[in-house]
Amino acid sequence: MNRDELYASIYTHDTIYLPPWEEGVPALEVALGCSWHKCRFCDFAKDPFQIHPMDKIEQNMKILGQLRPEATRLFLLGENAFVIPAEDLAHIFDMTDQYMPHVNEFSMYARIDDILRKSMEELHMLHQMGLTTLHIGVESGSNPILHMMNKGITAEQTVEALNRLDQVGIEYCLTVILGLGGRTFRNMHAIETARMLNRTHPKNIWCLKLKVWENTPLETMVKKGEFDPMTPEEILLEERLLLENLHVTNCLYVDTTVLDVYTIQGNLPQEKQSLLTAVNNLLRFNMPKMKK
Repeated sequence: MNRDELYASIYTHDTIYLPPWEEGVPALEVALGCSWHKCRFCDFAKDPFQIHPMDKIEQNMKILGQLRPEATRLFLLGENAFVIPAEDLAHIFDMTDQYMPHVNEFSMYARIDDILRKSMEELHMLHQMGLTTLHIGVESGSNPILHMMNKGITAEQTVEALNRLDQVGIEYCLTVILGLGGRTFRNMHAIETARMLNRTHPKNIWCLKLKVWENTPLETMVKKGEFDPMTPEEILLEERLLLENLHVTNCLYVDTTVLDVYTIQGNLPQEKQSLLTAVNNLLRFNMPKMKK
């Protein structure tokens, strides 16, 4: 097989979704689907959930090691690969000694409940073995919104899980969905999400504008009048409120979906005012009659 055929042989789908911060990092598929698979807004959990057998993971790693022999970091691919028991993750980490010997860092997607199911001893062990980063969709810090969207966690559980990661030294990158509360809860979403984030220490915060995907429970809610989506301009107003109330440190803040066109990014807290200035300028241009 040629190189493209080898790559195709180790992935279930043609498209691989990695966080922007992991661009260029080789990805080892260890699971498919989401163990929760119940969020009302989600369009990504299309595969039935499964963890691949260890012999399949080992064979895929052997091929990936041939394709990327120079790799020093490995992303374990799966919608929440951290659901895998700590003992099995440790075994996967150990296998790199044979097939990808230069790898000394690991990262993956995780849900908050994946973290809470693991003991502090297990988290410490995995960090000592090279687990450096977890990518986590927290979406909102508002319990009514999390409940409405059937996220399966609470804001208090999110803070508890992230504080556990802080204690053992595992970094985490968080995703927030702007507009997730709709018009009904927009101010609450911004303020309570900022309040929750201020109790954590994310490496970065990636904000994404809510998209109502077809054939999702959220789309049904919209059609029934149970959810009132916001315009991009209204979502940007919500983002301004979030930023105004956000007081995290040593954190990169990024929104790649501003008004469906722009990207804003800056380090917090140093560039907070610059971010707010950019938001205000965009609001003035797109909403000329808005009050300052």
